[in-house]
Amino acid sequence: MGGEAGASGAGGAGAGGVGGAGGAGASGGAGASGGVAGAGGALEVPEVSAEPPEPCEEAKSGSYFQFLDDVCKAKRSPGHVDRGQACPVVDATTTEVLPGGKTAVYRPSSEPIEVEGDALKGVIPDEVWMTVILIRRVGGVPHYRYLSNGSHEIAHQPWSTTKFLAAANAASSLRIASDYKVGLTASVKGIPLGDLVTTMHAYDNNPYSSNALGRYFHDIGGRARANDLIHELWLQRPAGETFGGNYGEAAPPLGYSFSEASGATLTVGPDTSAGPANKLSGLTLAEALKRLVLHREDGATRLPGIQWADVETLLHGAAQPEYAATPWGGMSADTAIYLQAGHDPEYIEQRSQGRWRVYSKLGLGSDGTFLDVGYACYPVLDGGQKPVPGWGREFVIAARQQTGGATWRERDRRLARAYRAVIPLILKGTL
Repeated sequence: MGGEAGASGAGGAGAGGVGGAGGAGASGGAGASGGVAGAGGALEVPEVSAEPPEPCEEAKSGSYFQFLDDVCKAKRSPGHVDRGQACPVVDATTTEVLPGGKTAVYRPSSEPIEVEGDALKGVIPDEVWMTVILIRRVGGVPHYRYLSNGSHEIAHQPWSTTKFLAAANAASSLRIASDYKVGLTASVKGIPLGDLVTTMHAYDNNPYSSNALGRYFHDIGGRARANDLIHELWLQRPAGETFGGNYGEAAPPLGYSFSEASGATLTVGPDTSAGPANKLSGLTLAEALKRLVLHREDGATRLPGIQWADVETLLHGAAQPEYAATPWGGMSADTAIYLQAGHDPEYIEQRSQGRWRVYSKLGLGSDGTFLDVGYACYPVLDGGQKPVPGWGREFVIAARQQTGGATWRERDRRLARAYRAVIPLILKGTL
């Protein structure tokens, strides 16, 4: 039976020029070629094979998986390090004419969410539930377009994909309880909370297990409050969706006294209740991650209490880590490479000059359900390192590969194949 732990294996490609050729990388697969700008000045996205990369020997047997756990160590990291980078994507309009003549409309968060529930039908199989949020930045204001294959409102057991929400709730609760002086930037017993966020995503048990840390963050933030975030406190989702369940292991013996480098301290009483079961839809998971990443740009949808320093720690890990040996901690350290395997990572590195970003959280059910929720920033920069208007892409995907009809290893590949079908269309602007 497969597990959720695996090697993180961040490789880190060097920054390339915008007009360079996009070679096939370790997760790129066959068929990727070409540069960024075509002869007519239009965006030219290289074609990639519909099939994800072939498995390495380690992925053909054993308990870990090629795309969920990155057992082949294909994961790349951006060539340019900047914890505070906002996605360098610029668009001139909130509309786009798609092939076939349809006009796609991107709306601000002040307008009700409208999901195009048939947009992915025929693109991915029905056995994969997928919700996509496409993001455009027009005049500095994010606008959104929501797509799915009709599965976006189905509440399900999301397994470990929810752990980033437990950490965000803990950060928010700490800030409010300390008059905004203590947050996810604090340490406990000399260990930065950001390091705990990193190991929760990297599954390296350094120094505690991911499941134990998921429970620990629930103990800090509170399970009733975690559930309230899904409803009236933040996301306004239906009553049938719930959040606050634990992750199958006891919390680590860290205690609940926190200290900041500034000298601020806070001790909280842990919430050791069972909490409501985790049952969330793909739309809820995608929307929550989108709001966290765009904390600075879309103030109207911020998680109450949380500060940008907390979000930055959630996405990148501790600013001065004690355990992590890479700047790509936090949600950047997630072992799943479904987003990366959706196209050629060398091409993404070159077109963005190393300024692409991926933040994600995997999930694997005891029944063999494979899940992932992730954000991607794939900009296109010119020779002056400025974003080319209309060419960059920014999006969130929440996906679930259902059980049945295949081995666990085949399900891992089927989910990767679904990402491989959707992401090239996003990059081309034809979805």
